[in-house]
Amino acid sequence: MGRSTCLLSRSGKPRCCPLILATVGTHEDPFNRLLDELDSLVEGGVISEPVICQSGYCTSTPKHVECHKQLPFDSLQELMSQARLIITHGGPASIMQALAHGVIPIVVPRQADFGEHVDNHQCRFAEKMSDRVLTVFDIADLESTIREYADRIKALPTTDAGPERAKVFAGKLDTLCWEVLSR
Repeated sequence: MGRSTCLLSRSGKPRCCPLILATVGTHEDPFNRLLDELDSLVEGGVISEPVICQSGYCTSTPKHVECHKQLPFDSLQELMSQARLIITHGGPASIMQALAHGVIPIVVPRQADFGEHVDNHQCRFAEKMSDRVLTVFDIADLESTIREYADRIKALPTTDAGPERAKVFAGKLDTLCWEVLSR
């Protein structure tokens, strides 16, 4: 399970890391659907490398995924910088952080129908980002998205995603948030 896979990131730097990082964010509703699917994919041999998950309020107890309820920001950033692949919920900050690390994330938005959030705003955001990230609305499609990751990211435009654009977007989002909070 600890074999290293070397790929080139979008920036062209080698990414030789034997792990997949998943993050479900910090919303108080569990996102067990993603955690259970990842555990199943590791158990079934679809994923052969370690999976580390920032699991938040998930109530599942996976046998094959290393879970941490909350990770300090610096620890999460370090894992993102090491990860070959990042699988995230549909939160804008998590998506932009993955892009800032040069990784095109697989985005699995939380859905209200499964009790994972209050509404489907993550689905709407993920849909708007679908030309820059790989979006999985049906959890059954996660396996094929992981298997075909390298080929699928080649189809995304190289000028619309990447660390510099993500940093600019994150700065604008941060400014906007502070403006709203100061009102």
